[in-house]
Amino acid sequence: MVALYSTPFSLSKLLSFCLFFTISHSDDFSALLAFKSKADTSNFLTSWSKNVPCSSWLGVKCHPITHRVIKIVLNHIHLTGSIYPLTHLTQIRHLSLHHNSLNSIPNFDFWPNLKHVYLSHNNFSGEFPQGIYRLKRLRRLDLSFNEFSGEIPVTELNQLPHLMTLRLEFNSFSGSLGADETRASVSFKEFNISGNNFNGKIPNWLSKFPVASFTGNVRLCGYPLRTICPSEMVNSNPTVMSTPNSQFNFPNQRKKNLRENMFLLIVTIDAVGVMMTVLVITWCCYYRKKNQEREIYALKNKHKYNQDMSSSSLYHSFEYGIKKTSDQFATMVCFEGCKGFNKVDDLLKASAEMLGKGSVGTSYKVAILDSGDVVVKRVIEKLKKMKDVDGFLRLIGNLRHTNVVSLRAYYYSKEELLLVYDFHPNGSLHNLLHGNHGPGRTPLDWTTRLKYALGAAKGLRVLHSYNKAKICHGNFTSSNILIDHYGNACISDICLHLLLQMPSSSNDGYKAPELSTQNNINTNQNPRKFSQKSDVYSFGVILLEILTGKIATSEGETSLAKWVQRVVNKEWTWDVFDFELARYKEMEDQMVALLKVAMACLVSSPKDRPKMIVVEKMIEDIAKKENR
Repeated sequence: MVALYSTPFSLSKLLSFCLFFTISHSDDFSALLAFKSKADTSNFLTSWSKNVPCSSWLGVKCHPITHRVIKIVLNHIHLTGSIYPLTHLTQIRHLSLHHNSLNSIPNFDFWPNLKHVYLSHNNFSGEFPQGIYRLKRLRRLDLSFNEFSGEIPVTELNQLPHLMTLRLEFNSFSGSLGADETRASVSFKEFNISGNNFNGKIPNWLSKFPVASFTGNVRLCGYPLRTICPSEMVNSNPTVMSTPNSQFNFPNQRKKNLRENMFLLIVTIDAVGVMMTVLVITWCCYYRKKNQEREIYALKNKHKYNQDMSSSSLYHSFEYGIKKTSDQFATMVCFEGCKGFNKVDDLLKASAEMLGKGSVGTSYKVAILDSGDVVVKRVIEKLKKMKDVDGFLRLIGNLRHTNVVSLRAYYYSKEELLLVYDFHPNGSLHNLLHGNHGPGRTPLDWTTRLKYALGAAKGLRVLHSYNKAKICHGNFTSSNILIDHYGNACISDICLHLLLQMPSSSNDGYKAPELSTQNNINTNQNPRKFSQKSDVYSFGVILLEILTGKIATSEGETSLAKWVQRVVNKEWTWDVFDFELARYKEMEDQMVALLKVAMACLVSSPKDRPKMIVVEKMIEDIAKKENR
């Protein structure tokens, strides 16, 4: 009898179990579609339209057994509005939505299993999100670069046993960070609250972090900051100031010894004073000499500064790169969009952060009060002896297009060239294609790659047809294609290599065959005769990067163009495409069509390559077919 009833009972439990997961899976599916309908106004999530989330949806990962959504990574795709629809994803472990425009955040009690939360660079506001301090499995929390305010639950966060990262910088949080007596039950590996309104003393258990973790909180004090807390100032007073006068009432028979001791004390104090004076004078002379040496050192431009310097040092390296004479107050040539600065000195007064050192100079992100962030490129290479460098720069400065990085201003002298551009926070196409391949990376989907290819083609076409001047770029690479706030591909560093006396690299994977030194020796041609057709060749290499995911020069210094040509000339294979595009096999026709465009740009003879207006039209036709 037991056997007769055990089977139906077990079967009913199994059916209930399956029904539970089916309903839960359906809830996840509906939640994602609801989120897409409200947040994806730019229609980046084109793959969220059929099948189920666990198959091929961009940025979505499911559990292999339960098929519940456990991970969402949707960064840099211009999402807007609220993330409330995602509260139905009760099994999610990893939520990454940084660099979007989201502005409403729910109670985190809906996500009890969260381990990783990355919500930086959005428009979230209000108080510290409710429920976060109850996420006992939480390991990483990044809410930086938002508009949160109010106090943070320090004591509660301190009780999360696995929390390793807490990043809250550049919000409007306030309040204290807790008392010294608080014993940390967590061991932070990464901690940053800079750019907020915290006050009071930094507790001892947080003092191990560097100054950069606390800067920008003007009412915060204690180590590692140099600001001494008021309580410490009181306690640091000499003991003699708080000692009762009765301790100095010596017996009469010891007055002589007292006078002798006082005399010795006065002599000692005088000696110490003289020594301190000598030390101060010596230090001032040394400091002045080092400043003079540093200024001369920078003016001669013999070396480059270390890229890992702090923000204040970056400011000085930027400042001392300009001659401290009348050039400091020289007027810059300004174009449309030049606000908040018109003199070199206006740039020097602003805070500057080094972005990197490229082939044409060093770039800084400079914060201008009325213009926001701009990029200042400092070129110290020798300029070509052109009759009208200013005229050429004015021509480029008046070029305005959605797919061209605008030159806002410049300063030109015999010593150097300063160029001011719009700041593009989303980085370059090169970094998006070949950058981080570790955990948390979101591969570029096919639609986005095709959009970038078309945008870069438009920008280069506009340059080639601009003002009937037959201008060419001269160094067109994937590093010179930047992505703006709206996801548009914009070409940058226009014509800089044409203005500079720079050696040409023999292993440059973007260089057209006619620019090769060996080819020009054989044909007696000018080895640096850049042209619009050499730009077209470089653009063909960029298309190959987009399609293959490989860099322009492969291992063993084999160019990408030669590798693709060798593969295509043999038997056609899917292996030529980036493995990250394998999930878009239904788009293979569009990929093949774009590959054919690239091969047309890469033909050996310049006269046989298409013009950019033709290339743009071909890619536009491919994009239209993809949208049908």
